[in-house]
Amino acid sequence: MTIAAAALDDSGPVSASSDQIQANTQPVGGSISGTTGSSSRAGVLLDRDGTIIVDHGHVGSVDRVEFIEGAAEAIARFNRANVPVAVVTNQAGVAKGLYGIDDVTLVHRYIAERLAEHGAHIDLFLYCPYHPAGVVEAFARTSEDRKPRPGMAKAAEAALNLDLRASWVVGDRPEDVGLAEAVGASAIYVGTGSFHRPGIRSFPSLAAAASFILEHVTA
Repeated sequence: MTIAAAALDDSGPVSASSDQIQANTQPVGGSISGTTGSSSRAGVLLDRDGTIIVDHGHVGSVDRVEFIEGAAEAIARFNRANVPVAVVTNQAGVAKGLYGIDDVTLVHRYIAERLAEHGAHIDLFLYCPYHPAGVVEAFARTSEDRKPRPGMAKAAEAALNLDLRASWVVGDRPEDVGLAEAVGASAIYVGTGSFHRPGIRSFPSLAAAASFILEHVTA
């Protein structure tokens, strides 16, 4: 299994590999330096579509990126509290041939740029391009990275030195709650309605959940 790491610099994405974890990882707009050798810490793992940006269905181009009200400000609050923030997003559109890996990179770069305008950043972008019903052969398979499987959370744990059991997963789908359960993290469901399961808190948006998350992550 491999991990593809892409850091943004003047020459573009830089890739590396590992035999331990499979994920697509992009440190964009933030920093993951200084974590090696320090004690693990609580972090926030955010779904992308439906949590940070509006879920328009397979968002694979920057013209379809629309931020949910208050999301950027909520992320800036986590940043100011020194809480690591990672994005963990299923991107089956790659496997389905709707857009490519480069398009995902461009969307994440654009999100990072827009967040920076609000004094916010994501420490790590992770995405899973695989789907067993995909039509692109290279990505048409099951994967431990596809939520609710734990691969992306474990990649974030390694890259950001997280204590997953003290961390929070925030998203608008059952897969996000499942990811939290798979790694022993706490879960918050955001969006209209509520998620009826003991121990799962529901909020209408990331902005509405931010104070609750900070109270528990920094306690």
